[in-house]
Amino acid sequence: MIAKYCLHSKINKLSFPDNTKNKNSNLFLKLRTGLTLIELSIVVALLGVIFTGIFSTYYTALKISRNTAPKGGTSKQNIFFALENVRSTISQTYYVDGHRNLVFIGKTDGVQGARRDKIIFAANHPNSEEIGSPAIREVSFFLKPMENKQEEFNLIRREDEMVDKDPLNGGIEHILLEHVTSFQLKYSQRGDKWQDEWDTKDVKKVPKLIRIEIIAVVGDTEMKYESLAYPGIFFK
Repeated sequence: MIAKYCLHSKINKLSFPDNTKNKNSNLFLKLRTGLTLIELSIVVALLGVIFTGIFSTYYTALKISRNTAPKGGTSKQNIFFALENVRSTISQTYYVDGHRNLVFIGKTDGVQGARRDKIIFAANHPNSEEIGSPAIREVSFFLKPMENKQEEFNLIRREDEMVDKDPLNGGIEHILLEHVTSFQLKYSQRGDKWQDEWDTKDVKKVPKLIRIEIIAVVGDTEMKYESLAYPGIFFK
């Protein structure tokens, strides 16, 4: 019995230091769950280098774009917007033969490369039901001289929500494009013959093809853009 007791006591004494060691190692792991100050400093330094590279690239690209942007005149994006506005609106032309308030008139003025054309017509309003406005409106496109610019004009869009007895006047005018030197329109029925003017009072119909040409100043250079409109959806 004495021998067994002594052996058991030795085993307990030998196992006791192992339990203490495990407790100390677990405590050490719990204390090491965060980052040290040195590790945080390294992370902050790396992020600083990355963000410095990103912002320096951004400002360099911004500086290059400013230096290459036109110093005067309009921009290509503005010309594309104005050209598409004219084309899409003409494509919504509404005309009923015999209705005296519904007209389609195209007038020409000026010479080639410096045209001052004007167009007046009635157009369908595609979103009239949603905004509660009349379905048919009067629209005009023409040029007006710019202030302090002798040979440059504003392309004007005139719009009247009501088709009244005077389709040539009234409504609200908006500047669609600045620094325009020529606004030219040509009309055709089949595309083989083109004419500079059109009047439904004489022809009693609307042209099937309309060629649109805008020349505007971009920077120090005159640039020409063309498009083609296809009225004919809202005819009766």
